[in-house]
Order: sequence, then structure tokens, then C-alpha cells
Amino acid sequence: MLNIRRGTIGELICALKLMKLGVDCAIVNYNEADIIAEVRGQLLRIQVKSSVLRKDRKTLYYHFSTNSGSDKRPLDKSGSEIVALVAADRERVLFQPTAALNKKTARLRADIFLDDSLEEDSWTAAIEALSLR
Repeated sequence: MLNIRRGTIGELICALKLMKLGVDCAIVNYNEADIIAEVRGQLLRIQVKSSVLRKDRKTLYYHFSTNSGSDKRPLDKSGSEIVALVAADRERVLFQPTAALNKKTARLRADIFLDDSLEEDSWTAAIEALSLR
């Protein structure tokens, strides 16, 4: 899957999951924000990062590039409040506050994306971490 297609597919998957959670959102691709969502009257910028399943020896995992720009700087809250890590092949999304990411890459075990309540639980946790309860 080409990176540009993977990115677009990830944005569409993320927007669909948000809408299913009852969150008003739109794909905008503006600066570092891929999606804008409205939560309790506030607009939140979401950076979407997509990956497909990889295997290293016996471990299945997803590897996300959590950086931005040509200088590959780590994402920070100046560009988005939330990062959506999308397992594109499974059509699953893990939401995290951008401030929780402090590396240029994230490697996550594949089984994290098997949880049926992943999107709802991680969205709720991200919103709570941003004090938007």
C-alpha cells in the first residue's frame, strides 16, 4: 500500500470511527491537523498516523512514524491535540493525547488493536487527559 494511500485511508477510517462515536468531525489536512473534531464546543486538531501489520521474528506489531516535517521533529501539541494511530489493515484506531508521545516513532503490539472497545475507550481517555470531560 503506497504511503499516500495509506494516509488517506487512515484519515477516512479515523473520521468514520469518530462519527460512529457521535463526534462531529471533518478531514481538513491543514498544517499538521488531518481532522478537526468538535468536543463540548471546542475544536480539536487530530494528526492521523497509519500503519499496516509487520512481523519481526515471532512478534506482530505496528510501527508508526510519529514525527512531522522535513526535519522529522516529534509531534507536539502546537500542531495537534490528539494523535490517531490507525491500524489500516484492521480498520482500528487508538487515540492518544499528542503530549503523551515523546518519540519520533511508536511501535505497538498488534494485539492492542484487537480490543472491541479500543476506539471508545482510547477516545474517552484522550479527552479526559485534555480535561474536556
